[in-house]
Amino acid sequence: MIPATVPTEAIFDRGNLPDESRPVHAWDDEGESLVLWRNDLRRARNIEGFKEVRERRQIIGVVPGGGWMTEWQDPNDGTSIADPVVAWAVYSDGEARPIDTDSTGEACLLLPSDKDRRTYHPGQIPAVPLPGDKSPGRSKKDG
Repeated sequence: MIPATVPTEAIFDRGNLPDESRPVHAWDDEGESLVLWRNDLRRARNIEGFKEVRERRQIIGVVPGGGWMTEWQDPNDGTSIADPVVAWAVYSDGEARPIDTDSTGEACLLLPSDKDRRTYHPGQIPAVPLPGDKSPGRSKKDG
């Protein structure tokens, strides 16, 4: 058995649910990835739903928000709410994701799959309006 020295993950298809990721802990003598499954190291390929093995992305740094904003609509009354991006998480593959805070001040890493939210820098027209907006970059108050 060879220890996994590079962060690697096995991806499993869970049907209608989001894919599941499990860290690769080691490689067997034939080069197969081994993951922890029900308190035992098992070949990832032999677990139902196995899709692939890939290098696991890691956050390698955090940089200040730089004046960027994140905006979404309140589902109850349709008003737009904007918060400053407090920081950016930078991943090992070069992607950066915005970090916002919730009402208690807890940091939240924003996901790219959140379609009801946009992130923009003031002074630039956002590429995609929020649902209900007539014109990108204009609030309902501005017309």
